Amino acid sequence: METKTFRKGDVIIEKGSHETCAYVIESGRVEISDTVNNKKVVLAILGKEQILGEMGLVEDKPRSATVTAIDDVRLAVLSRDKFNKLFEENPRILLPIIKALFERLRTANKMLVSKEVLDVVEAGECEYPHDSELVILSGLKESSSESLGGREMNISKFPFKVGRKHELDEVDVLSDNDMYLKDFPPYSISRNHFLIDKVEGRYVVVDRGSRLGTIVNGRRIDVQSVLNRKENEIIAGPHHSQFVFKLEIR
Repeated sequence: METKTFRKGDVIIEKGSHETCAYVIESGRVEISDTVNNKKVVLAILGKEQILGEMGLVEDKPRSATVTAIDDVRLAVLSRDKFNKLFEENPRILLPIIKALFERLRTANKMLVSKEVLDVVEAGECEYPHDSELVILSGLKESSSESLGGREMNISKFPFKVGRKHELDEVDVLSDNDMYLKDFPPYSISRNHFLIDKVEGRYVVVDRGSRLGTIVNGRRIDVQSVLNRKENEIIAGPHHSQFVFKLEIR
């Protein structure tokens, strides 16, 4: 595929521009942002092997957000013509793109931390003092601990997506996760269950349309929940679920 390079600070995609291609990050990181109430809001930070601009492959609408290079960045360019050619010749290589499209459709209206959500969290409970904090995930029950290999996990890639492991260990086009939970019928975990993200310096948990929901700090979330500054409990599924995690911000 054709590649493009950008220097740190370069605008890769301008909100409102018209393009019909997607990009795969080969090196570096990018920031996706929008303006809400005259304030810049960072929607996501993406890194190596992640996809951006994927909606340009399927619609002709103006770009909905601005993408800026945080580092020097090299991107592989995927045009509609190239996508169609790969679909005929090597469709398996398109799986990351297809998964990104499904994820966008699931969470398009959930990824932005709205003013209403932030207003219900008391000041000091969700504000973080610096950018060098550690985000540590650990299991509080046997099944959740096993999914982490019995260890704590330092989460450094956002969004961090969690869902059920496919029963047959085969390729599942409909799932896209960074951590897979091994569950058995009757399932508590959905294929794409919840994600942890960092938005505007705050950490949030977003339910990805799971069947049995996600509980954060004792409350079932409708869309998303802003995490506390120190310790948080995340339950994937109902209250009796075996997948209970502690998330610490250190």
